[in-house]
Amino acid sequence: MVRTDAAQTLSAEVYRSLRAAIMGGEYSPGERLLPADLSERYESKTGVIREVLGRLAAEGLITLEPNRGCRVIDVSRRSIEELLELRRINEGAAMRLSVEHTDAGHASAAEAAMGRLSNAELGEERARAHRDFHGALLAACPNQRLLSVCASLFESSELHRHWSAAALQRPAHRGGRHQDIEHQAILEAVVARDVDLAVERHLQHLQRTVELALAYVAAREGEAAQHRTLRRPRRPAI
Repeated sequence: MVRTDAAQTLSAEVYRSLRAAIMGGEYSPGERLLPADLSERYESKTGVIREVLGRLAAEGLITLEPNRGCRVIDVSRRSIEELLELRRINEGAAMRLSVEHTDAGHASAAEAAMGRLSNAELGEERARAHRDFHGALLAACPNQRLLSVCASLFESSELHRHWSAAALQRPAHRGGRHQDIEHQAILEAVVARDVDLAVERHLQHLQRTVELALAYVAAREGEAAQHRTLRRPRRPAI
């Protein structure tokens, strides 16, 4: 059956709204998402909600649990380190292929993306420009499946970044403008067609961006330990 334009529009609107709610921290790491509750919140049929949840799961923002619904992805030291390892492997390979195939058009597009990133306001505008810039760096990679994997891993990293910045009360993207120094350095290596330098700077960039997420986990672990201490019953005096 062919879907109507109205149904497609509604699905897209629910997807954008729920995705923004997750990215904005309205749902906590590991929190369960119930289709019935989401259906009521977004005034949509459960079929639409399940379709949206499938898209978010494909992006790595939620996990689907057979017979148990779904949850927002959780965050831990292990999950952050595993995500970093996957990004290093996949984005390192994609960056190498991209620089090897970069031409004047790709270089110009990456420079334009850097310009938009530098001028973007903090918040959603900068998040979008940040995503576009990293996409432009890898755009010359001819392996579309690899690019799809990289895009999914990037989105998962962005979720960690937004949670971390909000919880630690720090500006998103580690102050924004300061991080552009790293972005510019990567871009210069790409434009110069220096494959090894571009890959090295990109991997260093990934390593540094994980620091905020690990600080967030450390803060959560500290809060959890303090909570357990406060709830521990005191031994009666002898």
